[in-house]
Amino acid sequence: MKRSIFILAAAMAAACQMETLESPQTTEGEPFSIRTSFQSTRTTLDTDGWKVSWDEDDALSVIAVYTDGTVRSYRFDKGDGDTFSCPKVYSPEEIEALNVFYPYDENQYAMDGDYGRAGMSFGTGVQQAAVNDASHINGPLYGYTEPDGGTGLVTMHHASTLFDIQVVNSSDEDILITEVMISTQDGDKNLTGWFKINPETGDVEPASAYKEATLPVNEVTVSAGQTGHFYITTAPFKLARGKTFTVTVTANGIKYEFDKKVESDETGKFAAGTVNHVRAEFSEVQEVDPNLTVSIEPSYLAPVAESGEFTINVTSTGDWTAVPETGIDDWLEIDVASGSGTGTVTVKLKEIAGGDSEVRTGTVTFRAGVNSAVLTVQHGYAQQIGDLVWAKANVGEPGRFVSSPDEPGLLYQYDSRTGWSNGYPTAEPWDGPAPEGYPLGAKNTPDVWAPENDPCPDGWRVPTSKEMTALVGTPSQIQFAWKAPSSSGFANPGVMCGQANSVAATATKSDMAGCVFVPCSGNRSWKSGVYQNPEHVTMTTATVSPYKGNNDGNAYVYVVKIMGSDTKFALPSSPEKEWGYGELNMAYSVRCVAEQTDEQ
Repeated sequence: MKRSIFILAAAMAAACQMETLESPQTTEGEPFSIRTSFQSTRTTLDTDGWKVSWDEDDALSVIAVYTDGTVRSYRFDKGDGDTFSCPKVYSPEEIEALNVFYPYDENQYAMDGDYGRAGMSFGTGVQQAAVNDASHINGPLYGYTEPDGGTGLVTMHHASTLFDIQVVNSSDEDILITEVMISTQDGDKNLTGWFKINPETGDVEPASAYKEATLPVNEVTVSAGQTGHFYITTAPFKLARGKTFTVTVTANGIKYEFDKKVESDETGKFAAGTVNHVRAEFSEVQEVDPNLTVSIEPSYLAPVAESGEFTINVTSTGDWTAVPETGIDDWLEIDVASGSGTGTVTVKLKEIAGGDSEVRTGTVTFRAGVNSAVLTVQHGYAQQIGDLVWAKANVGEPGRFVSSPDEPGLLYQYDSRTGWSNGYPTAEPWDGPAPEGYPLGAKNTPDVWAPENDPCPDGWRVPTSKEMTALVGTPSQIQFAWKAPSSSGFANPGVMCGQANSVAATATKSDMAGCVFVPCSGNRSWKSGVYQNPEHVTMTTATVSPYKGNNDGNAYVYVVKIMGSDTKFALPSSPEKEWGYGELNMAYSVRCVAEQTDEQ
């Protein structure tokens, strides 16, 4: 039976699994070599057909899967040509599959690389800070093979194709660039979504469809007579002859579109490993008032209702526009696209067809001249379990959910709205120092988390210990199941919560079975502030334990800590029906519950 490595998320999953592996095998085995190859590539826009070559000091992280299901990691160093070798590999004849990552690092996997070697599609919020800045382009090469009576050729791929958007300023004035976007309406294209390796052919294939890729730019000026380079990475995609590829550049607050048509007799392949040079020339740019301002209230929505209308108040010193990002029109609409001075925009959210398996984040940009304000909408983040509505993701920045249930979010101390960084999954546990300003030592506070200190978004709050028990059950009657990435579809290990263990064990990212997923997050120590316990799923509550006080004079907060299996619990307390406790200056992840209203 063949094993296959799917979706780029699988690369992340392998990264997580490496935490539990020992250092690369060096004590037993026999010499073993592999050869690497690159997929032949071609594009039909102005391109060099670029692909990588190996450096002499390159090394690969090789994760070998054996016939008995065990996994071992190795370091393979470059030899002649495209050959990489390891001096000692355990039982190579029993290897069923090789998963290969480049470049090698000491954690036995690689999730970053140099520009010119690799590129991975980056998430929302990544900006280009200067002209010709490619520092945000990071990602691994990766590959897969199934040896058949020997070591086969490992087909290596870039995780993305690279676009070099050349903004040519032929006008007499400097222009301010705030956004660059590429898009196409040719079928179901995959510009920014996940993609996978077909284990039969080694080809990169799309796993979901998004028709645009946007690069926020940190107010970069392209001087008159100069050319600025802006870099966007996407998943590989194809365009049929005669189809249009559009580059949209926001310059001096105005969006300009540059259409590029595929002229080739054959399908245009924007393939893995290529860099595609696309020219956008400005001969003149419309002047705008740089002193115009715009602000909105609220700037964030995370509604509990499945659908509904929400009013956004706009305040501007002049004319303004409101533009939803491309690709969200199937669930978000606005009633007004422009206005002047003070006004309102109604945001209408449609019910999500995917039910409890769907979460969506979208933005609407309000712009006046060169200035802008962004409304962020997170839709489908509410899941009703019993009489309560739970959030599907942890809290990130205060008042905001993280963009995906995969993410652990920030770590919060009891009765505090200050979020502390969470290094999961790359942070080494118990390594210092503590974050600057982190409060240390014992802490005594009121028995209930003060509303003004609650880090949950509006309409949400930190749950009580009783409500947390309603979600996860008790140690003798649990309502969750531990899930590895291979069985959940999420990027990180964690637990499915909210249903009996037998039901939760069947839940996946595509069929949540009425559960919510909580990823591993770890916590920060109350004594030192250092990050620790990355194997723990943590959720804190808004009410403290009646068992206050210990030798350090530190009160306790109820907290759920789940680690590694369905039967191991950290810090069980007495009485048995309660879950546990932790020192109040410990920082844990926060999972919110909706505030109760007459409509719920």
